[in-house]
Amino acid sequence: MADAYVFNGHLNSDDLETIEVILQAAGYDPRYDVPDDVSSVDPHTDIGVVGLPAAPEDVGIIDARTMAFAGAGIRVVAIWLRADEGGTGGVPESIGKYATTVDSGSDALTPTLKGETEIWEQRGGEKRPKPRTKRNKC
Repeated sequence: MADAYVFNGHLNSDDLETIEVILQAAGYDPRYDVPDDVSSVDPHTDIGVVGLPAAPEDVGIIDARTMAFAGAGIRVVAIWLRADEGGTGGVPESIGKYATTVDSGSDALTPTLKGETEIWEQRGGEKRPKPRTKRNKC
């Protein structure tokens, strides 16, 4: 079974249970021991996962881990687990640049986790435009 490294450190028990059910149903082993050296992660089978909305205290570590995984060619998928009722969480900046976002109730959830499709969704499944990637021109 491939590994899915969960970047969040402050998920509540309901969100933890939801993310574990989602990942196991897609054929992944949820892991919370994200390695500092991503060279031990298999970019062909393993993924990074972020539960959204992210707790404010997790944003810095999520950004760092997302950039490290993306820089090593490892896919990162952000999953909308619930609405941000308190308005305290949200989407770390790195997610908009380096990850796909999918709603937990989306039909595209499992294909997105498996890398079969790329999708950018808002909470509730509403589509959002694909982010523009700036490229250097020589």
